[in-house]
Amino acid sequence: MLPVHVVLRDLERASLRGELTPTFIDDYASKFGERVTALYALARKNHIAVNVEEGRNDHLLNEWESTVDVDAVTRAMDKQSVEAFRQLRAARQDDRPSVLRRKPGRHAAFVPKPAPQPVAPVQRCPPGCTCDLDHRPSRR
Repeated sequence: MLPVHVVLRDLERASLRGELTPTFIDDYASKFGERVTALYALARKNHIAVNVEEGRNDHLLNEWESTVDVDAVTRAMDKQSVEAFRQLRAARQDDRPSVLRRKPGRHAAFVPKPAPQPVAPVQRCPPGCTCDLDHRPSRR
């Protein structure tokens, strides 16, 4: 790793000679242990233009629409929409307020109460028993 002023000097010299290309930046980064993205950022920050090289920077020439599968994006958005409407219907059925129609998190103001568990009825002592204890059926 070289000091910044040395790297900047080398980039400026290559730019003045017309040799500052993506291949030059890749070679420079591998030779001196620099990161390629850091070299591009340094050139950009100091207004040093990197020349376009044949076969490189092709991503700049293509339009965004040509690199994105629009059908896949549409399918993913439709899937998210279906899931959102399903959650919204479930929230309405739970009678949650509209603000809280999302999955309750750790600090949610509305947490649905669990359904009450049935409790076994208390049975009195069978006839003829002399104790005062309530006899409940075993839970086994």
